[in-house]
This record gives sequence, structure tokens and C-alpha cells, in this order.
Amino acid sequence: MGKNRKVRNIVIALSVLLAYPIVANVLILTGAAQFLANLKPEKLAMSWQSAWTILPGRFTVNGLQFKSTTPRNQFGLIVDSGQVSVSLFGLLSRTVDITEAQAKGVEVQYAKVTQETGSSDGTNSNSVNAKPPWAIKLDEIFATKVRKITIQNLTGVDDMVFIGSGTLEYLKMSIVTKGGPMQVDRAKGLMAISNQKGAENQGAPLLIDVDLSIATHRPREFKGKDKLRFFSGTLNAKGNFASIGPVSFLPDRGLNLTTAGEGDLEAHLKVENGELKPGSHLAFKSEGLKTTFLQFEAIGNGTIKASVGAQRARPVEIQIDLDQFQIAESGSHVPYLLGSDLKVEAQAHRLLLYSQKADGTGAFSFDIKEGRVDDIRHYNKFITPSAGLRFLSGSAETRGGFSIDNGIAKGLIEISGTDVTLSARGREIEADFRVTTNLSEGDWRTRVFRLKDSSVRLDNVQVASEVRETNEGWWGEIELEDGRLVWQEPFDISAKINLAMRDVEPLLHIFRDPTKKKSKIDEFLNVKNVEGRLLAKSQEGEIRIDPLHIDSNDLEVISRFSLSRETADGILYAKFKKVSANFEIVDKKPRMVGFGGRKKILEQIDLSRFDQ
Repeated sequence: MGKNRKVRNIVIALSVLLAYPIVANVLILTGAAQFLANLKPEKLAMSWQSAWTILPGRFTVNGLQFKSTTPRNQFGLIVDSGQVSVSLFGLLSRTVDITEAQAKGVEVQYAKVTQETGSSDGTNSNSVNAKPPWAIKLDEIFATKVRKITIQNLTGVDDMVFIGSGTLEYLKMSIVTKGGPMQVDRAKGLMAISNQKGAENQGAPLLIDVDLSIATHRPREFKGKDKLRFFSGTLNAKGNFASIGPVSFLPDRGLNLTTAGEGDLEAHLKVENGELKPGSHLAFKSEGLKTTFLQFEAIGNGTIKASVGAQRARPVEIQIDLDQFQIAESGSHVPYLLGSDLKVEAQAHRLLLYSQKADGTGAFSFDIKEGRVDDIRHYNKFITPSAGLRFLSGSAETRGGFSIDNGIAKGLIEISGTDVTLSARGREIEADFRVTTNLSEGDWRTRVFRLKDSSVRLDNVQVASEVRETNEGWWGEIELEDGRLVWQEPFDISAKINLAMRDVEPLLHIFRDPTKKKSKIDEFLNVKNVEGRLLAKSQEGEIRIDPLHIDSNDLEVISRFSLSRETADGILYAKFKKVSANFEIVDKKPRMVGFGGRKKILEQIDLSRFDQ
């Protein structure tokens, strides 16, 4: 009896094995298999030119086209020919278990579904979500002659198309639909890319070698690059890369350090849970390297070098060098500065691919060796209108740098120009100028800096007038001994200032009508090497000078006044030799109150504030 049962089981098994290829191939030939395949999870579309099977679950397919669309992602696959093993019993438990897949001639397409693309799926979302999820398992997946990879609609990344010849050496992964967990145990492959979207240098291929894993997570719970926290592995790349960016480097979004451009790339990246680890290094060279930093945009012939070294105080180091470059302000893209030898450097303790959250412990700096601003009017936006000073024409040279270390900012910037035309309180003057700005103890986020040992110097000043010319060789300088600067448009400055000038001649020509005949006040022109002090504060469009004290060579001036865009108001005491008087200034017009009056003025103006 037992022997007969055994024989019967063998006969049944042989019958199934003999019947399977007939039934399965009939289903394939009649199109029924294609219909059944398209009933799979999510919105799946599958077709093939020809297919056949002999052993249960083992299929040979030619001309396979596969497309899956979820509410968030689209995935497409084209395979010229291949073999695959599918667990037929797993399908009964809503599990797609694919093993020992070998594909030849492959194109891969991936796109993040935009809101417009995915909106039509909303009507069926309730019915779809009502169905239980499917589990998809892939193991021992191999592919050769991978000829095209297309990636679209990723946030912050240009669309990419890679054409070449690649190999998928191994893939093992699993995913549960309906927002379930996914993981990639290992994905290893390489590709020689001969053509990239946007690449100008088609003769330089790009070689990429990837070996990575992705830890278990639920993709719906992590958006954009936040998914990179689950990535580990290595990536090697060498060759011409069509677009390296825009890539954000530093773990501090406020510093706005990014790069983009086409060029020669050589990289070895070691990633662990989304963090670049020691031994990682990258070099990139481009004739059109675009770099943003702080509020500036630079483009030029340059290089990027980045590395992670365990022995450094700050393991992450990034250096960007531009030989010849032009700079625009962020968002304008219109260059105002041309220069050479721009260097941007940054250091950090960690570089996380998924986060730019600031920890306040990094370092950043930039330095311009030589720069030129062809239109000096660019600087007018930093000068408060109440100063009555505007650049009209000319150019300027600039150099200097700026750094932030552990959140504290400092910098030294020099600007100079020759034969520059300015408007001072409505009068045109020509002069050479030099500005030295020494910033320290600053906070870039609030744009507040200490201003110390800074200066503004004018040389060879001439006041434009058909009636009278100023003597040649006039100079004047203000030294900002100590103060505070708010970096905005226009600057807000409060400072203790030392004043020095050859004489007061240009000031008289600026504030006094040169067509009027000479008066007693013109004797002031004989006072040489004038020196003085003042406390100045500019805020919300107004400049307040309180106090001003000049005491040199028989000339003494004590004053307090405020300047706005349209007017000037204040009080003034002036003494020259033995003659003194005090004045009231109302709406830019001085009115003599009386002779003498020093004691009365000092009751209103506190000179002891200079020593506070």
C-alpha cells in the first residue's frame, strides 16, 4: 500500500513537471501571463517580446519592459535578455521573491513623482491603501551591459542621464510596499560612462565603482537627502563629470558654501551611516567652477580639494581655489568684481551627507589676493544717504579676507581707488581714496562686528568749481579707533574716531558757496595739520556726531550735530586765534548766536565721553 502511494506521488510530480512548461508557455504565448503579471502590487506595468520556461519559477525573457509607479516614485527597467527565478508559492502570500537573476543589456530609469504627476493617483488612494502590502525580495541579482541610467526630479539635483557600459556585480535587497521598511544588504557595481547629460567634454569618460548598503528604514518617514543617514559603503569615481552640483559642503547652511560645474573628478569616499569617514578624499578641477560662500557667488577656473583625516583637530578639510574669477552677489548673477587668486577654506569635525545643522565648532575663511570693481558705484549701497556722500564714477582695487572660527568672525578688507569722482553734500570732488576695514569679534548671523584700527583716507582732493580751485596735495584721514559695525545695506556704524587733515580748505568749499567773495572765515585756510576727535553713530538713516573736538594750531572746534538725508542740525563753537563764536545749525544753515560761548557749549556737549 505504501509502495503504491509512493509510486502515485512520483507520477503526480512527474505529471506536474511535464504539464508545467506546457501550461506556463501557453499562458505566455496567449498573453494571459502578461495580464496576471500586471495585477501585481502598486501600479505595475510589465511586458516582454518573448519569454519561455521549463522549470517551475525559472523564466527566460527577451525585450522586458517594467514600470512601477507609486505615489512618490517611478521606476522603469528595460532588459534586452535575461533569466530569473521567481518563487511561485511566495506569490500566494503576497511576496515577490526573485533570486538568481541575470540580465544583459539594461536601461534604468528613476524619477521622483512631482505633485502634478502624482495628483491623479489621489482618487484611488483609499482603495489602494485598503489592500495589504506586498513584500519584494531580491537576491543574487546580476546584470551586464548596463547602457543607460536616467535620474530625474530629485530635490536640489540636476536631472542626470548616464550612457556607457556598466555591470551590476551583486544586489540583495528587500522592500515592503505601502510605506513598509526597506533595506539593501549590498549593491555592488561599476560603470564606464561615455556620455552624460550636459557634458561638454565627450572624450573623457567617467568611471564609477560603488559598493554600498542601506540600513533598514521606512522611506516615507525620511525626505530628500535625509535618507542618506542610512547609507554605508564606498564610492570611487574618476573622469569627466558633467555636473558636480550644486553640492552643499559645510555642516552650516548659514555659510552657504556650495559648488557646481563640469570638470575632472577623482574621488574615493568612505561612508558610514551617512557620514564621510577618514580616508575619504575628493579632487575636482573645472574651467567654469561655480562657488557660493556667505552672500557671494564666484565663477572661474578653479579646483576643489576635500578630505577627511583622523589625525587633524578638525578632520574635515575643504579648499577651493579660483585662479581667475568674477564675483556677483547672491541671487543677482551679475558680476561686479573681477579678480585673481580667490581661496576659500573650511574645516569641520564631521561631514554628514544628510544634514547641514550648525554646531558652531567649524572654521571658514576666504581670501582675495587681487580684485577690481570697475563701477565704484557698487559701494554706494553701503553708505547711508544721510552722509551726503556718493560715488559717481571710477574704479577700485580690493584685497583681503574674512574668517569664522568657532562662530567668531573677523576680517581685514582694503579698498582703494585713484581719480575717483564723488558727490559730497551736492558738490563734486575728485580724489584718491583708501579704505581699510578691520573687523573682529563678529557674529555672521547677526552681522555685528567690532570695528577697530580701521581708516578712510583721501588724497589729492579737488573740489569741482569754475570759480575757485583747491590747492593741490590735500589729504585727510579718519581713523576708527574702536567701534561697532552692522553689516547691512547701508552699514550702521558707531565708533570713536580720530580725525586728521592737511587743512580745512576742502570742507569750506564743500559747505560754503565758492561764488561768494572771501570772508573772515577763509582765514581758516591757513590752519595746517588739523587734528581732532569725534564720536559718530549711524543708525536708521541718520548720522549723529556727539561730540566733535578739534584743537590744533590756533584752531578749536567743539560741536554736536546730526545729519539726515535732507538736513543738518546741531550746535557749534569755533575759535581761531583770539576770535571765537558759537553757532546754531538749523536745516543746514548756521546762525551765529554770539561771540565766545565756550563755557555754554560745554554745558551741552560732554567732551569727557572720549575717555569713557
